[in-house]
Amino acid sequence: MKQNSHNLTKKQQTILTLLFTFRFINSKQIQQLLNHKDHRRINSWLKDLVEKEYIGRDFQPIFGTLTKPAVYFLSVKGRDFIRKTFFVDDIYLARLREDKKRFKSFRIRCQIVVDCFLLLFSDQVIEYPGVISKWLDTGFMLNTSKQFQFVTPAFYEDLDCTLTSLLKPDAYVYLKNTDGINHLFFSILDAYIPKMMIRNKVQHIFTTLDEERWEDDTIRSLQFYVICPNNVIIIYLKRMLTTLLEGYYGKAELSFNLATRNQLNKRKGNPTAPTGWVTISSVDE
Repeated sequence: MKQNSHNLTKKQQTILTLLFTFRFINSKQIQQLLNHKDHRRINSWLKDLVEKEYIGRDFQPIFGTLTKPAVYFLSVKGRDFIRKTFFVDDIYLARLREDKKRFKSFRIRCQIVVDCFLLLFSDQVIEYPGVISKWLDTGFMLNTSKQFQFVTPAFYEDLDCTLTSLLKPDAYVYLKNTDGINHLFFSILDAYIPKMMIRNKVQHIFTTLDEERWEDDTIRSLQFYVICPNNVIIIYLKRMLTTLLEGYYGKAELSFNLATRNQLNKRKGNPTAPTGWVTISSVDE
């Protein structure tokens, strides 16, 4: 860690590192990521950071509806804190300069990535802020001796995974067990994405798998998790993937797991409930 003169509490510094990692996070998600019981304390820290201009706040109350939690992102002073305090990728940090102008669809996509982590990997939540701090302190390095690591685009430049740099998923998970290494790629589809764009994205995956020398005997599976806006898109993807998988001849198992945003949201009320993924796999072909 570099030296810094910013007068912030440890928790506030942690909030800044979380925003650097996920870019847009709402207040409820921040409370969960910090594993903190008192939402009033969380709001106090956030209010102070906004007033000191370390973070920006996006809140648009809608008359007649339940109040949605405010969404936060790094502002100029927050980015300056990260740059002066930690060892970070300047290219990625430069992208954050335009976050105040990002479209709503992008902001929602970032929050869904947070939900994927919170809901699907809840047993890792307590340790994750410390993992991020360590990566920022000493420079990112994938610890292949560990069974699980969740990585966002904030660390892709230093991630030694050819497929991640080529496919650019919204999140990546390294999962290791006795059978080998599993690579998980998460993609969030926008609500009004054209079907032609979806087809191009999927075909790019198969083209990459055909052309690039990514295969390794330690790789057990490649798993793609796609969060879709609705069931119509799931049906469309299922038909397309069933055909494309017939031409896949890689050694590693290849699977696509599809679910809607609503299915993911239902787990917020009941985290132990199954997501109900629709899975299409090369093993089934």
